[in-house]
Amino acid sequence: MIQMNSDMRIGESSWSDMLLEPALAAQRSEIAAGAAVYEPGTPAQHVYFIQSGQIREYQAGPDDTARLLEILGPAEWFGVGALGASGTYSTRAVAISPTTVWAVPVERLMGLFAQQPKTAALFIRQLAGKIQAAREDASRLVFDDCGSRLIKTLLHFSSTAAATPQENGVIMLRITHRQLAQAVGAARETVSLALTQLRQQNLLRTGRNRLLFHPDALRDFAVRPRVATPRREKIA
Repeated sequence: MIQMNSDMRIGESSWSDMLLEPALAAQRSEIAAGAAVYEPGTPAQHVYFIQSGQIREYQAGPDDTARLLEILGPAEWFGVGALGASGTYSTRAVAISPTTVWAVPVERLMGLFAQQPKTAALFIRQLAGKIQAAREDASRLVFDDCGSRLIKTLLHFSSTAAATPQENGVIMLRITHRQLAQAVGAARETVSLALTQLRQQNLLRTGRNRLLFHPDALRDFAVRPRVATPRREKIA
C-alpha cells in the first residue's frame, strides 16, 4: 500500500481549477460502485483525479490473486502508469462507492505541465512521495514479519478514504479480512489470526467488514511488542 503524506497533496480546489483548463480536455465521469476504471492491459492513455468517492488499486497476480496497493479518495491522482512507456496499465482500479473522477489525456497533461512548471513541480512531488512509499512498502515485505506488516498497514489505512474517525481518537476502518490480507501480502487465515491476537490484547475490535482501533495504541504496541497492553486507552 502506498502512502501519501498530507504535505504532498494540494487542495482539491487547486487541482479542480487546473482541470477546467480547456487545453487539458479533461472529462468528468461517474463510476458506479464495483465498476473498474481500468484493468491490466487497458491502454494507458489517461491519468485520473478523484473528485469524490473512493478508488482501490490492485496488482493482479497468478490464479486470480491480487494485492491491494492503494486506497484513494478525493483530491488524489491515480493511473500514473500512463506516464511511463509501457503503453498499458498493469493494475486494476475499482470504485468502492459511487465515485466521480476526471480523466485527463496524458499528452495534454504533459503539455500543460510544460507551460505551468509550478503545477508540474507539485505533481512531481506527489508522485515522488508515492515512489518512496512504494519502496518502503516493498522493503517491509522482505524485512518485517506478518504481525509488524499488519500493524503498519492498519496505521497507513487509518489515514485513507476507507477510515472514519470515531470518538476518543478511535478509527473505524472499512475493509474485509481478505482485502487486508491482500494488502499485507499474507494468507487470509494468517491475517485473521493476527487480528485475533490484537483483539485479545484489547487493541482492536472487529465487526462486519470493519475494524476499530486507536492508532496511537497500535503505535505504542509496535515499539513495545512484549507489553501486554498499550500505554494509551484501550478500545472498549
